[in-house]
Amino acid sequence: MDKIISQSKYSRKQHKDFYTFHLLRRSGTIKFLGVIIILMLFVALTSTFGDGLPIKEENMNSVIFSWIMFGFALSIIPILVITRINNVVKQETPERIQSTEKIEITKVKFTRSNDQIEGKSVFGWRDIQTICETDKYFYVYLSEENGVFIVKDEIIEGDVETFRKLAEANLKRDKKGKLPYKRYGEVRKQYNATKRAEKKQKKLEKKNQGK
Repeated sequence: MDKIISQSKYSRKQHKDFYTFHLLRRSGTIKFLGVIIILMLFVALTSTFGDGLPIKEENMNSVIFSWIMFGFALSIIPILVITRINNVVKQETPERIQSTEKIEITKVKFTRSNDQIEGKSVFGWRDIQTICETDKYFYVYLSEENGVFIVKDEIIEGDVETFRKLAEANLKRDKKGKLPYKRYGEVRKQYNATKRAEKKQKKLEKKNQGK
């Protein structure tokens, strides 16, 4: 039977990686701030070039102010990300920091246990909202804000390819038949390259059959 077992000792770096990914890729707050930055840039450009060059003296204060506001908006994202991540990490309990987490995955369910916490948590593939694969991790989201992560290098039974096959076979597809599975970084590049090669091969085979 296909099965994956991941066993990971608590790592502050791994948790920071997860929170950083979440804030930059999944958080609505960062997306909202991105829209604000674009609007501020538009205002700054309009105030600078709206009446043509050179800038009129009576408009100079407005231009300077608009660019200051844009710079402030631009600087807020890294400050927000770093502050929120550090605050979350600081809230980790001593028990959590000393813990080792084990995640067992089959075609039916995920079973998550921690050597510092009694009991286990169990959820099925149908409970998963989306999976995000990066070069180092599988981020398994159960909702917009909650999920677990699996470190690829800390899979002690099974392998990365087995996890992908289990996801392909068991994740709930949307109405269009699309999997809630996203790839990032080199993983995405390799996947796209493989798909292009497969598509090219199919076209070649079809062309040869027509001869």
